[in-house]
Amino acid sequence: MSATPTCPTILLLQGAFQLPEVYEKLTVALKAQGFPVVHPSLPSLCGQDEPDFGSKSLTADADVAQAALRRLVEDENRFVLVLMHSYGGLVGTEAVPEDLGQKSRRSRGLQGGVIHLFFFTAFILAEGQSVAGSFGESPNNGIRAGGRSYMKNPARTMYSDLPEDEAEHWAAKTIDQSLGVQGTPLTRAAYRYVPSTYVVCENDQAVPPQVQEMFGNNAGAALLRLDSGHSPMLSKTDELAGMITDVAHQAVGQSL
Repeated sequence: MSATPTCPTILLLQGAFQLPEVYEKLTVALKAQGFPVVHPSLPSLCGQDEPDFGSKSLTADADVAQAALRRLVEDENRFVLVLMHSYGGLVGTEAVPEDLGQKSRRSRGLQGGVIHLFFFTAFILAEGQSVAGSFGESPNNGIRAGGRSYMKNPARTMYSDLPEDEAEHWAAKTIDQSLGVQGTPLTRAAYRYVPSTYVVCENDQAVPPQVQEMFGNNAGAALLRLDSGHSPMLSKTDELAGMITDVAHQAVGQSL
């Protein structure tokens, strides 16, 4: 595929405890604007019946994301915006090496590359840091036998601004995540060499807005704000899609 940055491909890296279908409304909205969307399955969330599920690490998730990214950039010469929600922020910053950045590829006479990182209510850490080392076990999470973590009250924390019946619908669909991701130290911080935007979700009951601001500022990201809870892909789909679309078009203009 020839490189065409007008509507870059979006690599969607999802949050914890959720099935991919939680992001379907957002994916449909982005595709309607002409953006191809790739949403890889993360090992720490899929394969729940596998005996080693509890040991799946953040590294395993990042490896899957990077494999998808290399296919898009190296094999297909695509321009890519990496879209990250919640836990996906850690996966994305670990998954994007500098050589896949658009600036690096252009300097080597190559087409395509990652043009922007887009975080919404996402976790961001520096190299050498881990979730467990930085935050400990969240009071919102519980632990099951076999190295499994779960969200205790997802209707309240993750879907707080949805109507009650919708919140309960999605809460019933939450899944466990491997506990192994929490002890994985990051080795890469892609925001150091790829421009970024961070959307602070101001009514988030899972990640306090002031913590989100800290994450965005630490990454040097441009900060945007959205009047939503933790899952704006459900509660504020059109508004979030509009933000992503605007940032993607701006990133394209700056990358040419």
